[in-house]
Amino acid sequence: MDIRIWSVIISAGVALFIAVLNHFIVTPWKERRRRLREQYSNLYAPAYALICASIKIAKRKSLLHKSLSLGSKSLNGYQSLSNMEQFIHERSGYANDNLINAWVNYSSQLEEPKKEYTEDLVISIVKGYNQLKKQLGMKHDKEELKTGIPDCIKEYREFMDND
Repeated sequence: MDIRIWSVIISAGVALFIAVLNHFIVTPWKERRRRLREQYSNLYAPAYALICASIKIAKRKSLLHKSLSLGSKSLNGYQSLSNMEQFIHERSGYANDNLINAWVNYSSQLEEPKKEYTEDLVISIVKGYNQLKKQLGMKHDKEELKTGIPDCIKEYREFMDND
């Protein structure tokens, strides 16, 4: 065979290999990373920040209370239960199954949410937040990923134990 025919065959083979590689490996990998970044930035990072802000406010406000209440009626503005409901409802497409289940248990209470449901919700958000950071190659807190208890709650507990 002529060298030109071999060049055409090799070029076509390389082009086909690159197209298959791009279609079946590179594009799905990029889409998965994009989806993880969207989950992180649209749901888990803001929810984590909301939890930490609520804890810091509770730490400052409640020197006498020995309990944590996320989204209680005493919190104002963006930290209220109704705003949290709206926030998670609007972004529920980004939530994993554990967070959805914890949120259903937490939000379906007629009165103040039970402590166990609050803890389940916080743990689900914290673990999801740190798991996404790990998958995205970002620095994450291994202890938070393991236990689901954010550092701000540990600080709050230490603060309350010292009183």
